[in-house]
Amino acid sequence: MIRRILVPLDLGRLSEAKLPIAEEHGRAFDAELILLHVLAPGETTGESVTAAETRARTYLDALAARLRSEGIAAQTLLRSGRAADVIVAQIEEQHADLVILGSTVRQGLSRLLLSSVAEDVVSRATVPLLLVRPAGRAEGEPAVRSFDDDAVRAGPVAPRILGLRTVELARIVGSVGRAPQLDEQFRSRTHDPHEEARFNSIMRALQEGKVLPAVELYKLGYGYYVLDGNHRVAAAKALGQPEIDAMVTEFVPLKDMQAQRVFAERRIFESVTGLTRAGATRQGTYPRLEALVRAFASERGMSDLREAAQDWEGEIFRPVSKAIRARRLTQKFPGERTADVLVRVADWRDQQGKHLSWEQAVAGYAAASQQP
Repeated sequence: MIRRILVPLDLGRLSEAKLPIAEEHGRAFDAELILLHVLAPGETTGESVTAAETRARTYLDALAARLRSEGIAAQTLLRSGRAADVIVAQIEEQHADLVILGSTVRQGLSRLLLSSVAEDVVSRATVPLLLVRPAGRAEGEPAVRSFDDDAVRAGPVAPRILGLRTVELARIVGSVGRAPQLDEQFRSRTHDPHEEARFNSIMRALQEGKVLPAVELYKLGYGYYVLDGNHRVAAAKALGQPEIDAMVTEFVPLKDMQAQRVFAERRIFESVTGLTRAGATRQGTYPRLEALVRAFASERGMSDLREAAQDWEGEIFRPVSKAIRARRLTQKFPGERTADVLVRVADWRDQQGKHLSWEQAVAGYAAASQQP
């Protein structure tokens, strides 16, 4: 039986030629699709989110949302390393029953030619592989992602106004309407004098400590797209700022019931606690986080839950999240975010029947998760 299908993808359109074939097999076998992207070594760290990681997560999130909206079970998987080694390792780790790879055809020849990655995987794989020949020419990853293109990938979406947020600059990877005109630093490719003058004036204002209006962002999956404020984003990036204030509108896939339920749970969590930076994809994570905040407030004898939530975020959530990322524990659970894994750690900690520090709990859970 084919129950899990591994679909390695790069971030170009040519790679998407595999998706219709993957969908057909997913429906035929009622199988789950695991959408895998492999980052090059150095494109991700255990300390903080990188732009490369955000671009990949954003792309995979959009594809998975559309698949789920069409009734196909789909999860995303992000790894780093040598592509062939990672794909072969994930066949075993994810218990994949089939792998769908891309092939190429050299002009003038009728026979299939494999890329070095595909050839390596074919020679080492222990499960059936399906080779799909894409049509067209390979294109590189866009410097700035297009919101319109990614919204089409995600399927029908609906806007939900989130209001003022503090957003990591590394998670701003796209633009609404201006993607082709911008480089990866959100500077204009044309070097138009008016554009340069506007950018320089904003740079001076930031260097002088002036408070500028919040930028306007759209959020889709993991990533953010600039609706208004490309110059402010570019200047903040140039100055090495880690974050920026933004008015955010999130777009939630209408037919992805999982995304709809998680979004509803997140809104309740945020309204109760005032915390807006916990990102999760698993249903039930936000109610469990709220329970952790309430337990923290009770232990501290704090009656103001929002005040307790601020302390919990600084003392528990951020340090534990950092420890989880450092150990790359999210890689054990396709599609999940750090907050989802934090809840897994909290549940494991409770099951031990003895008092463990959070640091001990993360280490213990990491060790336990390595066991077969």
